[in-house]
Amino acid sequence: MRRKWTGRHGAITLFLCIILSALIVLETVFVAGSYRRKQEVELTEATSHQVEQIMSQFDRDALNWYGIYGIGEVKADHAIFERMTCDLTDTSFEYQLTDEMDEEDIETSVMDYMKLRGFAFEGDMILDRINTSLSFIESMDEVSSVSEWMPTFQEYLSKKDDFSFTGIAFRLSCELSGLGDYLDSFDEFSDSVADMWERDSSASLQAGDSSALVSMFDPSGLQSVTSMFDKYIDADTPNLLDRFLLNEYASYSFDSRVKTYETDDGQEEESNIVGTPFSDMHDEQKCDLEYLLIGSDSESTNKFLSFDLILVTRLLLDFGAFLMDDEKMAVAMGIAEVMSVLIAVLSLGFVIVDPTVIQYTIIFMMAFIQAVMDSTDLISGKSVTLFYNDSVSDTMGDFSDTWYRDYYRVFLLFVPKDKLLSRMNQIIRRDCGTLYTGVSAQGYLRGDGYQVERRFELYESRDET
Repeated sequence: MRRKWTGRHGAITLFLCIILSALIVLETVFVAGSYRRKQEVELTEATSHQVEQIMSQFDRDALNWYGIYGIGEVKADHAIFERMTCDLTDTSFEYQLTDEMDEEDIETSVMDYMKLRGFAFEGDMILDRINTSLSFIESMDEVSSVSEWMPTFQEYLSKKDDFSFTGIAFRLSCELSGLGDYLDSFDEFSDSVADMWERDSSASLQAGDSSALVSMFDPSGLQSVTSMFDKYIDADTPNLLDRFLLNEYASYSFDSRVKTYETDDGQEEESNIVGTPFSDMHDEQKCDLEYLLIGSDSESTNKFLSFDLILVTRLLLDFGAFLMDDEKMAVAMGIAEVMSVLIAVLSLGFVIVDPTVIQYTIIFMMAFIQAVMDSTDLISGKSVTLFYNDSVSDTMGDFSDTWYRDYYRVFLLFVPKDKLLSRMNQIIRRDCGTLYTGVSAQGYLRGDGYQVERRFELYESRDET
């Protein structure tokens, strides 16, 4: 009987040894492994939360000034990571900013920014207005003989004092011809032309490989200007609806040569689309809007060529408006008749010019003078009526007033989107530094690294589409 009990006791001991061995293996392998996994989860969560804290330090200036989400200089002390891993030993954290902001990122951010803002602005109407004025300028054939008599008029303006005796004969001839009522208008017109001539207001518009010289004494040059505008308008441009938001953003978010605007409430400092003054964004005035249009590294070149583009736009608008104005056409005909007499007197009767031919040149000169005045007012921060026609002004009311930036809403439509975005990127980099849209971080636990990558959801959504 004892031998029996002894044998059973030995079997139980052996069984317990097997069970304890299994428990030891479970403790050392599975439980320890689970604990390790728990530490890894804590480390990953700590790394993830620290990354979120880093991304929360997005550049406030870039957002407030340009509506762009991006990360620039980050001051991360890793406090969140250290607090969440205080129970762990031998841990460390490091990170780097990733996905440097490019033109596609800027476009994505701008579109998101403008969804609720862009359509609050007026629709794009200036292009239609330019086409309206172009429809009145079909041909300049009637001034084809301008080269025959214009030098005589220029000589008269340059040597007015030398024509005292001739001037008496000229005025007497006008009185005898029944043109005495137009002499004052002629004198006023001559003085305006002479003053503009002395100021050397001829202008050159350059675009790509083409160029046009616009001179008050060469109305036939308007043909090349109109053909240039036709080329721009007929260019292969993207859908205007696709460009509207981007164009509105570009037109109202960047500094220009205009410092202040004259409003009914007085001087108003120029500011961006959300009302932030550009003086708060720069130490000195920039010509960023002109750079977006022209793209030259020379600020003076951007200012000069953009002014020329405004000048020829105003010239087309004013010339078309004056052609519709019966009163101005009548005054121009009277001045033309007086000038015809002047040319006949100065040439001793050898050059006789039909006043109708001169009339259109007079209208052109009047439009040129008005265009220079309008362009000067625009860059001074003043408003200019769109179309000098009483019926149009009465119909449109205050909406007929245009400002400097209104013209860029049209001009920028003809800048290729990739170039426009690239120039915008250059300006934002200058003011805000290099921006990034993502963060890659590594948390280390006893030498093993665990990586966490994050990017702003705005840009991830774009990548998914």
